[in-house]
Amino acid sequence: MIQPFLLTNGLFPYIDGTIVCPYNTVTVSSSSSDKEPALLTQQPNLEYLSWISNDAHVRMLLLSTIYEAYFKHVQGDTSRELWLSLERAYAPHTSTREYTLKTQLLKIQMKPEETFIAYLTRAQEYSDALANIGEPMKEKDIVMLVISGLREEYNYLKPTLITRHPPVVFLELHGLHADHEYMTKKTDPEPTVLAVQAFTATSSRGSSTVSLPSETV
Repeated sequence: MIQPFLLTNGLFPYIDGTIVCPYNTVTVSSSSSDKEPALLTQQPNLEYLSWISNDAHVRMLLLSTIYEAYFKHVQGDTSRELWLSLERAYAPHTSTREYTLKTQLLKIQMKPEETFIAYLTRAQEYSDALANIGEPMKEKDIVMLVISGLREEYNYLKPTLITRHPPVVFLELHGLHADHEYMTKKTDPEPTVLAVQAFTATSSRGSSTVSLPSETV
């Protein structure tokens, strides 16, 4: 979770409102001598610039825990506003969202025209969303569900993924699929080679049946 990290690094006060945003300018008085009246001028407040920088850093950290597709559900110009927006978006409906997301993951199936990487990305979305509401699923369970939901054309790959030791982790799925595809194409004869071989075999059989007339003495 992001909260312990922010507490450890002294950044959580930006979220809970303890460290408020200072004014962007400060009034500075100056005079050339004690007898002359002081001149008041406005100058940039360095504490404000530092606060803006730190708050932007915290806001970036918060956004990094949210999947991009859900950015539209949370808004805020400061880290505190973003935090409150997250609370409103997720806290009141945690049980409902947990049920929905877990159901989507338990019943995940690869769509007919979906690519392998797009399928993995969709599964990752559900997994990340569950983690964001504090209800993460075990990685090994996610991997098994993803493998089970592959289309029939990937049946040849399922035994390899299921029986591998050590067990496959989610981040390895795409790489293992790519490696398997490469090795399959490498070991399978090219269609042109097969055609040539078939033609040669047919020609050989055809020529073997031809008998030349015996020489007449």
